[in-house]
Amino acid sequence: MTWDQTLPLWARLHAASPQALDDLGRHHGMDLAPASAAQRPDGGAAIRIRCARVQDGRVLVADLLWHQTADAQTLYTVETGHRMLRPGQAQQRFRAQGLPAGSAHAVALVLLHQLLGQTGLVLDRMDEGLTRSLRSFQLAVGTPDSRGAEDLIDVDSHLSMLSRPLSVVMQALDDLEQAAKQLRRSVLQGSQLGRQHVDALLAEIDGMQRRSRFMLERQRFHRRSAEETVAMSDLNVTKVFSVLWAAFIPGTALINWYGQNFRVMPELSWEGSLWTQLLAVLVLTAVPVWMVKQSGTLR
Repeated sequence: MTWDQTLPLWARLHAASPQALDDLGRHHGMDLAPASAAQRPDGGAAIRIRCARVQDGRVLVADLLWHQTADAQTLYTVETGHRMLRPGQAQQRFRAQGLPAGSAHAVALVLLHQLLGQTGLVLDRMDEGLTRSLRSFQLAVGTPDSRGAEDLIDVDSHLSMLSRPLSVVMQALDDLEQAAKQLRRSVLQGSQLGRQHVDALLAEIDGMQRRSRFMLERQRFHRRSAEETVAMSDLNVTKVFSVLWAAFIPGTALINWYGQNFRVMPELSWEGSLWTQLLAVLVLTAVPVWMVKQSGTLR
């Protein structure tokens, strides 16, 4: 299936199956099937670009086949799934930048910029979701709504859901970088498009790649922080039980001692025996509590 051509020297195609892709290749007299990285020459072969776009609150993922050669030859793009390219938006950008109308490299530059912008919107959406999830987790810690390890399970589940789209974004950026480098090689061989435009595109891709790597590190950091937060919450419960153990163990020992029912216990008939035993219990209770506090367990 061939879609209407909006920009000059650009053929926008669609293939829903490998057979349809082969039919398009025979119709246009070229091999549109992507080659492996080891087999791909500097130019003249199709490459696969993983694309991601936000639509109606969802992240759409699809592969785009990219065939770009000389400046005077037609740029071929084959969308194999969701529609990732927006011809109207690309045409507006093409005119706004004043790019040469008869340059296929200029068309390629505009389309790569568009795909990069869509990938950036996906990163923005993921960043918002990550921030919202962590904020709700942090607000729940230390409150009656806190569920301890169950909160960590929820955070881990959400972070795991972000892992797949993040890996897709990083793959998409790598593919865009590869396509941009191929474009730069073609421009150096002769083009109406200035090299500085392609260098600026590569700089934007590099910045987006650093952002995606930072988000990956941030995801790992928040995962460790959530584990530490839950561990500290559980540790506070352990501290309470430590103090209770230190407070009640002397009295428990005293009860066990006098619960042996010995025949001869002369201290029971001594004057002030009750107060002496109570004072001993208080001292024996205060000493362990003081030792626990000095050891830093209650900090």
